[in-house]
Amino acid sequence: MNAARGAAPSRLADLFASAVHRFGTVWADLLVASLGILILATLPVAALELAGSGATVVGTVSILSYAIGYFVFVAFVMLRGLPQPAPAGRVAAAYATAIVTGILAGLILKVLATFVVVVLPFLLFAVPAVAAGDVGPLAAIPRAVVLALRNFARTYAVWLITLVFSLPVLISMFLVVSAFAGGGTAVLLALVLSVPIVWPFSALFIRALYGDLTGRVVVAPQDRSL
Repeated sequence: MNAARGAAPSRLADLFASAVHRFGTVWADLLVASLGILILATLPVAALELAGSGATVVGTVSILSYAIGYFVFVAFVMLRGLPQPAPAGRVAAAYATAIVTGILAGLILKVLATFVVVVLPFLLFAVPAVAAGDVGPLAAIPRAVVLALRNFARTYAVWLITLVFSLPVLISMFLVVSAFAGGGTAVLLALVLSVPIVWPFSALFIRALYGDLTGRVVVAPQDRSL
């Protein structure tokens, strides 16, 4: 769902449908990728737990690690869907941007807690901009902020739709795992089980919006398989 330059913006309903359709056609690849990245993001958290680190340290590292993991997954989704494979330099730049953006998002989450939902939309386009070849890593976050501000209503609408989509998934997973786990363990398991659904949909929705806002063709007629 990509607009040509000068074309009227697509309806958000069409962007939503595009994300859902893409998820339906490549769900297996995205499932494997999201689980693989989730496992990698869990390794430092598990290492600290085994080392007996305090709850504050483990909590901070988990926030940073999973935030990085999410934006790395966004980079993966962007890069795999491009009409032409990105050169190696751009691939490296996209993943480097994902790491920096994830660290920044994690730190903001640590400071603002739930109020982070107000700020995060300004970071959503950093990784897509680099993966699409529009900017380099140093200009990625400023580019993301400017693009989000210029398209404030549409950016926040997509963000809110993503949250509304994700919340029932999280609640459903929590209800399932609460049958055999309680407290923080149940919440953690619910978050983990939600990743293969929430991450792919969110990344695909952001990709569709970025293409629509910029007029960039960031999605091939058929996503390349892994």
